[in-house]
Amino acid sequence: MRKKKQNLNKTNLKKLNTIAHLKTFHTKIKSISSEYQNLNVFIKDFENFISTELKIPPKDLSLQDKIFEGIINRLDFLNDYKNITLRIYLESQKKPKYFLSISKNINSYFNLFLNSQVEKITSKIIYLYAFNVWIEDNNSMDKTMASIGNALDNLNKLKSFLSKDD
Repeated sequence: MRKKKQNLNKTNLKKLNTIAHLKTFHTKIKSISSEYQNLNVFIKDFENFISTELKIPPKDLSLQDKIFEGIINRLDFLNDYKNITLRIYLESQKKPKYFLSISKNINSYFNLFLNSQVEKITSKIIYLYAFNVWIEDNNSMDKTMASIGNALDNLNKLKSFLSKDD
């Protein structure tokens, strides 16, 4: 199997990010690669680019800190490509197969630093919640960070409540 050439880089993604909201976006991505006539191929390449650039939280952090850092690392990285990310998000609402491509990479990312299924599911739920806050947040991501902190606090309250029944 031949190694696929990386079509996306920081330079062309920055350019695409400025026009991601325009109707000409599909035409522009095809100028990078004819394979991008299929938006799913572009999404997969975009996610692969993210996965090669994304930082993994340090191993010595607590579970909650790993989840927090992991989510913030991904969303902070996506800030540079927010318009593309939002375009993909909107397109995936129309075609769920796009969402599946994104989900595979998110799963792979969390698998790198989380161990149990419960940890991975918890992180994905909090990520989805935080992503929806991030959409409306500014580059400082204060609201996003607060939402993750609140979600983790609520999770602790739930764990505490459930353990009282034992």
